[in-house]
Amino acid sequence: MDLSAALWSDLPLEILEQVLSYLPVPDLCRYRTVCKRWDRLMCDPKFGSLCAQNAAKREASLIAMRYSTHETRHEGWCFLDVNARRWYVFKEDGQGIRRNFPRGNVRMDGGLVCQYDLRSDKIIVYNPISQTYRKLPSTSEYFSDLTLVVDNISQSFKIFLINNPEKYHSFLNVPFKVYDSVSNEWKTSTSPLCISSETKLLGSRVIFQGYLYIYLARRVYFSQEECTLRRYNLVKDAWENLDEPITDEFEFSSPRLVVSANRLFMVAWSKGGGLGLDDGGPSWSFQLSEFKIPDMTREVLFKMSKADVVEGFGTGITNRKTRLPRISAFSFGNSILFMSKSTGISAAFDVVTRSWDRNFPPNPLEYLPDEKCSWVGEQMNLLLPCTPW
Repeated sequence: MDLSAALWSDLPLEILEQVLSYLPVPDLCRYRTVCKRWDRLMCDPKFGSLCAQNAAKREASLIAMRYSTHETRHEGWCFLDVNARRWYVFKEDGQGIRRNFPRGNVRMDGGLVCQYDLRSDKIIVYNPISQTYRKLPSTSEYFSDLTLVVDNISQSFKIFLINNPEKYHSFLNVPFKVYDSVSNEWKTSTSPLCISSETKLLGSRVIFQGYLYIYLARRVYFSQEECTLRRYNLVKDAWENLDEPITDEFEFSSPRLVVSANRLFMVAWSKGGGLGLDDGGPSWSFQLSEFKIPDMTREVLFKMSKADVVEGFGTGITNRKTRLPRISAFSFGNSILFMSKSTGISAAFDVVTRSWDRNFPPNPLEYLPDEKCSWVGEQMNLLLPCTPW
């Protein structure tokens, strides 16, 4: 932006709107102070919609991360601009969302966040920048997992809810519901998911190439027996069992599904075993593997020992059962960003070139007390406070 103030002021409003609508939301929020004309423009809902539509045409440059500490109840938002390698911190005002929905299942997409309070069956969708939210109709059932999908062009969204099979005692059809913001109604899937009561839903659920993928692990007498990947066809409204068991012994809470470079990956702590893997002993390894669609074979891209993880990401909070460092994974572009939940140290792995980039500043919350901290985040563009949804 080397143009003089006079040239900017002489631009027709239509051209000014188009130019500014391609800027990131954090910059637009700062530019409101340039002049009254820009402030009025950036408070116009039509301009907010234009920004959302243009943002949907390009890859998001921000990773939005919500954090929450377990003991001190310290929580808020951090936004990483992966291009500028810059962090933004956004503190919630403590009104409404935090008080009424203290903690629960959180998913985000398209600048919106969906939070589900498991205790009260309350579901809200909100814009973290404007702190405005919408309460959804009750489902009248208990669900344990959700996925949010936002269409920035139509400014509508859908929510997928899956029930918790662990409260049942036999093989069953798990209820599966979908919310559509256009109709403001829930509907039950015509093809419910069939899983055993001994099966546990693990990791994140992801939307990939028209399917909702979920990762399932089955335990027998407190030991893990088998892991599988299943998917839901969004168009045909039908579940598909990929019948590809994963025989690795994973740390039970660690697996996460991640989509990057239009490819499907899983991040997990593993003891190896199966699929040609051999860890050479009882030591755990932190690994990234790719599911090859459609034949559903799996390839391990890298394995790191616990010592290598500690060397690269520092020491800090570990899983209380296995004493493994806790690492979050976020996708952007052709890379996956790995971040220590305790030290804030980050590094990105390019899944195309299979190379590491460690030139990332540590997250600004590295000062947090030495306690367990939960993180959830996605690569997405943000919405201006004025954007209707």
